[in-house]
Amino acid sequence: MNTYINKIRDLLIDCMPRHWYKCYLFFECTESGMSSACYYVKTPAGSIISYGDLLYNCSDEKVKSIKAGTSEILTYVRLLHEASTEQWTWGTMYILRDDYEPHCEFHNDPVTDDYWLQNRYKWVYKNFGVLENEDEFDPHVYKEMLKGPRGILLLEDMESRVLAKNYTAIDKVFKLKHKSLESELEKHYNKVAKNIYKLTPLNWHRAKLHFDMNVNNPFVELWVYKTEDDSYITKYVENNDEEPAIISEIMYDLKNEVLAMIETFKFYNQNPFSGLVYTLTSNGEVSLELTYGDK
Repeated sequence: MNTYINKIRDLLIDCMPRHWYKCYLFFECTESGMSSACYYVKTPAGSIISYGDLLYNCSDEKVKSIKAGTSEILTYVRLLHEASTEQWTWGTMYILRDDYEPHCEFHNDPVTDDYWLQNRYKWVYKNFGVLENEDEFDPHVYKEMLKGPRGILLLEDMESRVLAKNYTAIDKVFKLKHKSLESELEKHYNKVAKNIYKLTPLNWHRAKLHFDMNVNNPFVELWVYKTEDDSYITKYVENNDEEPAIISEIMYDLKNEVLAMIETFKFYNQNPFSGLVYTLTSNGEVSLELTYGDK
């Protein structure tokens, strides 16, 4: 078993981006040999990168390498399942960059046509607060999740509205409605933060997103600072031929998210802003400066 576990560990490490701190892997396998796997990466700054985000931010060559590595991981998951002396249906592994030691847990919950992927959804949500494919998510499984520690945190999040959650899925189970301006804006704030994290270096203190409506030509610019008193170390704009195309795409997404925020203001009959400075610290703290006026 250790041979296959170490091989899976080696393949995971090969799939990691340049800067990473911890990797979380979920894998499952049925008696018939059906297998699936997914993994998340924690960066040194504390942000979480999903498999999809990882592919989105890599070169074509790296994407091919990651996909090939993931396919091999599935092969070794099946071999590990066959070689195991104790029966299991799904398991997890995490690796720290400090020691590369694979830490594994195995579980024997049902993996049938009815439960296929449900164990993965449960694991993803408990660890990362993300619901995948909410239309396929079983409310009964969702209720079971709330019995664990993550469920307590979820209820606190709902009360304080600190984090933007998938309220649509929550509504299906608890018949709750979180459609206030505050909760809608939190969703925008978190999407902006997620995109900014994609552009931050290994060591950074804060980032400032500047937005100006500027008549019919909205403008965005991102400044990244290394220390509190330092001048910015990196500046990103939407269209810069000297930068990789992915940077322009992320800046474009940031601009559209701010524009969507303005539309949310209008929808709730609030005076829309014409300028914004969105500050995000490496600790995840957010502050806003809004300006108003015809531009």
